[in-house]
Amino acid sequence: VNTTFNVTSPLINDVINFSGNVSDLNGLSTANITYNMSGVLTKVNFSLSGTTAQVSNATLITVGAGSVINFTMYVTDISNNVKQNSTLITVRDVTVPVVNTTFNITSPVINDVINFTGNITDETGLSTANITYNFSGSVTKVNFTISGTSAQVSNATLITGCVETCVVNFTMYATDTSNNVKQNSTLLVVADVTKPVVNTTFNVTSPLINDVINFSGNVSDLNGLLSANITYNMSGVLTKVNFTLSGTSAQISNATQITVAGGNVINFTMYVTDISNNVKQNSTLITVRDVT
Repeated sequence: VNTTFNVTSPLINDVINFSGNVSDLNGLSTANITYNMSGVLTKVNFSLSGTTAQVSNATLITVGAGSVINFTMYVTDISNNVKQNSTLITVRDVTVPVVNTTFNITSPVINDVINFTGNITDETGLSTANITYNFSGSVTKVNFTISGTSAQVSNATLITGCVETCVVNFTMYATDTSNNVKQNSTLLVVADVTKPVVNTTFNVTSPLINDVINFSGNVSDLNGLLSANITYNMSGVLTKVNFTLSGTSAQISNATQITVAGGNVINFTMYVTDISNNVKQNSTLITVRDVT
């Protein structure tokens, strides 16, 4: 009894053709193909004659990955001598694990601790997991040995050596016992919480009525400027002067004629906003000098 299969490592829904070339010097009588799938024992019987024959059966695989099916061919000759030939066929696992990841913080700032956690499952069995991330050009890999069909892995990472708005790629790899690999990656951007730098100057710090005050500001931000505003109140009239900015540094100014009498106090304020909507305010009180 010499048996062959058209597929030796089948997938679910594959069709296995189990064939046998059988011979006997004195004469063949019967053959039988037996297999067990999902707890159902199937027997396929054949009546033979002569000294040689070929028998086969096509079987649809309906069991899941990792299942083992015992295909057996029995052959009986006319003297009731029986030959048995058995082969174990394992249904191939090509299903990657399921990896669901979470973060305790999704918009971290410098010196925050990120806890990257993954819940992993596989219908057949888990083998290993890995967490990989890159800070400042240094790749860190954290390896885990896991087993069973479900596991949870996590790693706590201090955000350091990375400037604001830098992007960190956190990746979790999970491998099952059939070497199927699932990758789950998430990009986290380190939040920009630093306000712009605003340095202001006046051409006159103790003005008289009818003087012209030039209020200037040198402003900067590491990640980028968005807008600025100069606000002042004189004679009950609130004036706002708006500016649109770009780049990481700028200079803005406004010339204001003093129209109020000596002793009046004017609040000059400069607001600067960066591209992350961080706002810096710089205020100065200017008193109109009384020379009467």
